[in-house]
Amino acid sequence: MLSSVIDWFLYILFIPTESLKKDSDKKAIVYVSDRMIVRSSRVAKWVKRFGGYNTILLCPKLFFIEKFSNNQWDKVILYRNKYHLLRILRQMKQVYLFHGFAPKSFYPDLVRQHIKAPFIIDMQDVYACYYGLNPTVRWIKAELPHEKNCLQLSDGLVGQSLEPNVALRKYGKIKPPTLFFPLYCDNDFFQTNIKNLDPDNIHFVYAGGVAGSHRDKAQFGTIQFHHLIQVLSDQQIHFHIYPSPSNFKADYKEYEEISIQNKYFHFHQSVSQDQLAVELSKYHFGVLPFFKANTGQSAEKFKYATTLKLFNYIEAGIPILVSEDLVYQNWIIKRNNAGVTIKENDLNNIKEVIATLDYPTLVSNLIKNREAISLKAHIPRLINFYNNVVIRTKNGEDN
Repeated sequence: MLSSVIDWFLYILFIPTESLKKDSDKKAIVYVSDRMIVRSSRVAKWVKRFGGYNTILLCPKLFFIEKFSNNQWDKVILYRNKYHLLRILRQMKQVYLFHGFAPKSFYPDLVRQHIKAPFIIDMQDVYACYYGLNPTVRWIKAELPHEKNCLQLSDGLVGQSLEPNVALRKYGKIKPPTLFFPLYCDNDFFQTNIKNLDPDNIHFVYAGGVAGSHRDKAQFGTIQFHHLIQVLSDQQIHFHIYPSPSNFKADYKEYEEISIQNKYFHFHQSVSQDQLAVELSKYHFGVLPFFKANTGQSAEKFKYATTLKLFNYIEAGIPILVSEDLVYQNWIIKRNNAGVTIKENDLNNIKEVIATLDYPTLVSNLIKNREAISLKAHIPRLINFYNNVVIRTKNGEDN
């Protein structure tokens, strides 16, 4: 609170803060978010590699997570509050383009309103898809106006999933130029897989958010894994969880306690993105065990959503066991021969389901197809989109 007052006063007085050093040979792209979002680091690395841009990260200091970042940024600027961010923006001159990431949308929307350079918004999870336009969760309801602004008023929209299209139908028909750009695999992290599948020593792995039993099931039911742990343990299947680095300790403490008592459940420390595929490659299957029956989230959310862990599993070279309720993610997995669709009831006899699979062929097909869904293959499309948005924005200003 005190820092906001101080930065407000300094902003009013036009007292400078950060400055963007001009590199005459490189255009600067600024990546901005309301929290540290891992895909921004993945995308920026390849944009820098292919496009030769200077890449700058603008992220809240309170929500910067080192394990979601990498050492490829030309500059990382951490802002304290709204007015500190506005002071920073005032010092940024000759930026080629701002690339905002959501969720959340408050700070990207703020940036959009206070810059002269083109601004695009990059959407993965879209809150209007979770519970509609009248959610009972207060903080989500507060986000919706900013989400709507970013979706409708940005100079360009990058859709990491199909959720933005659903949200725009709810918010209205205004739609900026759009690029469909899934999360994709990072080629730098590709692993081989030469493991055999021993029916008496099967290992599943999950990487991502977990929620404790104290959480509201309607909101967090898909990532409450207590029942799944028991179901797999009863079949003597090892289950490994690598929690997201953003997880709260209150959510995973009970999982640590379960892992001490249960020899088939293993709760690991979170790892950075550049180490995650190496860790995941130790196991036989990655799991996406999200079923509609376990949550109050909308059917649209399940149908259109995507998740980075899907691509992390592919990077690791391990096939995926995916819920039938995840329609879009099933499409990606089937299209690229990357795994097997399962029903919730299949988990009760998943060992028998696995016994019917040709594991070496699954692995071979996955590895053969993953180059086609990689950042290396698709990043030129994003760079072209940047350039087209800049040209279109300049032409609009000229007119």
